Amino acid sequence: MSKNIFFKTVLFSFILFLTSCDDKDEPVTINEEENFSLVTLTVTNEANNTSETYRFEVEGHAHGDETNTGSQDSHDEHQEIELEPNLSYLFEIRFYNDDDPTNIVDITLEVIEEADEHHVFYELTDGANITITSGPGDTTDSNSNPLNLITRWTTTAAGVADVEAYLIHEPTSKTGDTRDDFGGATDVEIEFEAHVE
Repeated sequence: MSKNIFFKTVLFSFILFLTSCDDKDEPVTINEEENFSLVTLTVTNEANNTSETYRFEVEGHAHGDETNTGSQDSHDEHQEIELEPNLSYLFEIRFYNDDDPTNIVDITLEVIEEADEHHVFYELTDGANITITSGPGDTTDSNSNPLNLITRWTTTAAGVADVEAYLIHEPTSKTGDTRDDFGGATDVEIEFEAHVE
């Protein structure tokens, strides 16, 4: 009789244990949305290997009256990037959260880890003759599509182009001529002028 009671107690405890280990009790992984507040664009002249870095505040993230850290580091709302005709330049774009100046987070690393879910696109309007291709060392996704974190800009004749640069989240396509061709959501958008002269 005592063996039967013992067996029923063990069986009841085991059933109780199984029901308490429900899938609902598993920890939920929360993927926090990236908080983009700063974009840098480093432009390197491939002919002489000189570089200039431009800084862009992401819309909605005002940083007050900051001083520039270098001759070309700037927070101007409408920046001009000077290029020469018949040359090629490497453009490297990086994304940061600098809300806490003592702990600046390079979100580019997350973008690279999630390459399948991101794409950088430069939309040019007006008259500059510029060709943009993926650059050396650029990241590719699992389908070998370039992410365009590093691009090569090749110039021909003089002109001025208005440029809008986008970091697109979950694009429906990774090829196209306009922002609308890519679908998805815009994580970041910056604007500047490319002056070829």
